[in-house]
Amino acid sequence: MKKLKLLPLLLSLVAIILTSGCQQGARQEATDLLSDSLIVSAVRLDDQVIGEMISSVPNPVEMSALLQRSGVVYSQELLNPANNINSYNTNFKRALNLGVYGTDLVYMNIYDRTIATLRYLSNVRDLAADLRVEQFFDYETLNRLSESSRNIDSVLFITNTGFDNMSRYLISQGRGNLSVLTSYGTWIESLYIATHVQTVPPNRETINIRIGEQKKVLDNIILLLNTYRQDPNFAELIEDLMKLKREFDKVTISYIYREPTIEEVDGMVVLVDNSRSEVNISDEVIESIAAVVAEIRNKIIS
Repeated sequence: MKKLKLLPLLLSLVAIILTSGCQQGARQEATDLLSDSLIVSAVRLDDQVIGEMISSVPNPVEMSALLQRSGVVYSQELLNPANNINSYNTNFKRALNLGVYGTDLVYMNIYDRTIATLRYLSNVRDLAADLRVEQFFDYETLNRLSESSRNIDSVLFITNTGFDNMSRYLISQGRGNLSVLTSYGTWIESLYIATHVQTVPPNRETINIRIGEQKKVLDNIILLLNTYRQDPNFAELIEDLMKLKREFDKVTISYIYREPTIEEVDGMVVLVDNSRSEVNISDEVIESIAAVVAEIRNKIIS
């Protein structure tokens, strides 16, 4: 009888191992290409890999929520001015700033600035319409929910789902370049806010570590942009990121491996990863990263 009871657990464990192996294989395929991210000629990634790498870019909710939990004071001055939208008259600029305004919208919602979000929500809608992807953003529902702080979770869920669905759609329609640009705009804006908020010693280390962790993300971003290097606009973005990479090269990340453990939770077998990373980044490096990020971000929103 004991053997029979163990059978479901063993089968579940096998499934986890097999699934993990498949997922690692997909991730490894992208990781193996990172060594090619600095080559001069463009590297063409297939749509599946592009989608997976875009999904690996941190959600702006993560950074904004960390800042809010750490007691960092909200700063409206850090956001892209709402009226800048009038100068975005190419799809290249629209896609980049759809990511920027989307990140600003998340930041405002995390900090419960419900009234101020309305103009930014309108900008997201208008840019999405210009890119012919407005169907992924339920403006009326978001507008209604944004009127109350009690609906913040719903607003964030709908917004994130909209961006995820939009990204998959653009890739499936052969417009993956726009999806990459939007993700890039999202990442740069999150990094800009994180490197320019006012921190104090109790929370500075936590935030600095999260900034340092972006070193890994940067390689993926460079590779994604390199896929479309034939476009001079993309080539310029890559040149900017190579300058940022030189600053991130001063960050050291040590990987400490610990054997995973297997636990049973609610009748399910769970594989627990006990390994961790240690990030070493100084205040001086943070300052140099912040300066380059500001330079890149200001070119995007101008």
